[in-house]
Amino acid sequence: MIKKLTTRQEYEETKAIVEALITEATEKGMLEPKMDNEYTRQISDLSKLMAQYEDEYTDILPLREKSPLIRSIEDYFYARNMKQKEGARYLGINESVLSQILSGKRRITMPIAKLLHSKLGINADMILKYA
Repeated sequence: MIKKLTTRQEYEETKAIVEALITEATEKGMLEPKMDNEYTRQISDLSKLMAQYEDEYTDILPLREKSPLIRSIEDYFYARNMKQKEGARYLGINESVLSQILSGKRRITMPIAKLLHSKLGINADMILKYA
């Protein structure tokens, strides 16, 4: 097993192997959630090597994890089958404002925090902690 990818060629070769493993495992029904087999272990190991290479040698930004507050807002709308536009209307705010909040580009103001608490029933402690 390779210890570390250090060249773009090694990265691309590893990527091709992972893609082939995913295709083969999917065809054989070996890539279902929570499965632990040779395919899933090998894909996981190679993916970690690729991620390490990306961190060290590329300018790819890591995915930002959503805060529990943002997930709560999204879960509220999802559970009620509301689109973002409908959610913004329900809260009485502009759709672009809600979009920016959900994407992390805009901070949650006190008036919006109050709406999240009163209209969506989101715990005030969570709002204070993650807003």
